[in-house]
Amino acid sequence: MEKFDGGNFHLWKFKMHMMLSKHGLWKLVDGSNILPNEEIARVDYNEKEMKAFALLCEHLTDAQLAHIQYCDNVKRVWEALRDVHEAKIIGNKLFLPRRFFTIKMQERDDMLVHINTMKALAYQLCSIEVNITDEDVYMVLFMSLPPSFDNLVTSLESMSIKDVDLQFIIARLLHKVSKRKECESSETTTLVNKTHNSNKKLCFYCKKPRHFVKNCLKNKKMMKNKKPIKLVKNTSKCLLPH
Repeated sequence: MEKFDGGNFHLWKFKMHMMLSKHGLWKLVDGSNILPNEEIARVDYNEKEMKAFALLCEHLTDAQLAHIQYCDNVKRVWEALRDVHEAKIIGNKLFLPRRFFTIKMQERDDMLVHINTMKALAYQLCSIEVNITDEDVYMVLFMSLPPSFDNLVTSLESMSIKDVDLQFIIARLLHKVSKRKECESSETTTLVNKTHNSNKKLCFYCKKPRHFVKNCLKNKKMMKNKKPIKLVKNTSKCLLPH
């Protein structure tokens, strides 16, 4: 797992949550586990605390470590990072919705990357208490697509809301992209075959491929340099016997 450098905090936070949960350390981060009174239990708690603290620090760049260097426990580390990267300020509430509602996909962009970018933006908006529903996501997704998807969008828009959901729409879009790639692959194969067949042309004069005798430069050069045969006119008179 890569170190967090300040970009896409929400994705890194999710990955870190999964890693800490895997090691049985997440409850120390969210505050569910508190320091016990028993001596043996306290030793175990402190060992897990240090392990969780180390895991978090190992997955932060030096620039991000500056935000947590004065934190004395893993819960405060997590809160400090959230305070920096999920600050509920008016700037985020203005910038993120504008970016979400104006996002555009170009013809050659990767569909899955585009969808995941939109999902990440929706998640960030929810984290700053801007409510975004699945309907908002797929309506913005429709508006963000290039013209080559117009027919599919029209087809999906004509369906009842009860019959579609975000996952269904994503599946249809990815299927469309997959079919398009198959068609492009087929066209490429056809072009390669045509090129291969054209290379099978063989000149009977120079024995080289990709042309015939009538277009052979060597043959044309030979014909140009060939001296024409001169016909000599016979002026002698033929004597016929009397």
